[in-house]
Amino acid sequence: MTTPIKPGIQPQQPPVQLRTQSQAAGASAKADGAASVRPTDDSVKLTDSAKALDAASRADGIDSKRVEELRAKIADGSYKPDAQAIASKFLAMEAQMGGNA
Repeated sequence: MTTPIKPGIQPQQPPVQLRTQSQAAGASAKADGAASVRPTDDSVKLTDSAKALDAASRADGIDSKRVEELRAKIADGSYKPDAQAIASKFLAMEAQMGGNA
């Protein structure tokens, strides 16, 4: 089978069966001629930083009242950030990430 490749257009990839799909879905995929996925011993371990980023992205621990207070202060021009505190936090974060701070 020959598939012409045009600049800027990517060929469609065949569907992939995930290991999390039910056995019934796997059986129907095999009946349709799709290749099955072999189980492997691969594993993933998340670092504490990755877990913290995941929690932050899920909005765990966000104080909505405080956020609204800050939005109001920013909108009316009364919010004055502490540049020294911000710089200190950036330096601490840089040191934690392995920088030369």
